[in-house]
Amino acid sequence: MIIDTKNTRWQHVKGVGLLEVLITVVLLSIGFLAAARMQVEGLRFSQSAYYQSQAYFLANDMINRMRTNNDGVISGEYDGITTSATATNPGCADKKCTAAQIAQQDVYEWGGYFHSRIENAKNFIPALPSSEDIQASATVNAVNDDIWTVKLVWSEIVDGKLQEQTLSVNFALANSNI
Repeated sequence: MIIDTKNTRWQHVKGVGLLEVLITVVLLSIGFLAAARMQVEGLRFSQSAYYQSQAYFLANDMINRMRTNNDGVISGEYDGITTSATATNPGCADKKCTAAQIAQQDVYEWGGYFHSRIENAKNFIPALPSSEDIQASATVNAVNDDIWTVKLVWSEIVDGKLQEQTLSVNFALANSNI
């Protein structure tokens, strides 16, 4: 009996075919794409958390300024204030100021986080991002005689769309009637 070794040798050989390699490459590609998407989403959420913490820091900054100027708060000097690039500096660092002037100084300094104080400043980076449609800003409003709200607004890209983000913090003075 003569055995044809050429044909039988290849019939028993098992190995990885081209189809199996192709399927493996596709599955690995899907896995790598999913991992890359997780990284991008992680960066976006990290950036969003950073802006939230910045907004909270800025709200607390104004709350602390207001707590040190009780007379200005009680007399309504902070009611309805909004940050702007046109705020003026009353110069309270160089002279004694009234409660109203201290409030104006607080608004001027607080607005410096949002608006450049130097004309055509190219290197100015605001604490919170703005866009053409949504300008980063902050306001203080009295809710009633004892409670005030500090509200911050900024823009973020969420799911590919520019959206307005806000943070509102209520506070009361330590000597209020609450």
